[in-house]
Amino acid sequence: MDAVDVNPGVHQPTEADEEQVLGELYGEPDDGYFRGEDAAEAEDAGEAEDAG
Repeated sequence: MDAVDVNPGVHQPTEADEEQVLGELYGEPDDGYFRGEDAAEAEDAGEAEDAG
């Protein structure tokens, strides 16, 4: 347990605009996690348009 970050605020942004930047990159968080599924879907759609 010595290597685990047990700070209760570990899930909070460390920079003022971190949550905004992550939201722009990965879409809205799901249960507090930026999963990047929106970004992956948008990227896949862009590749499909390029191929068509």
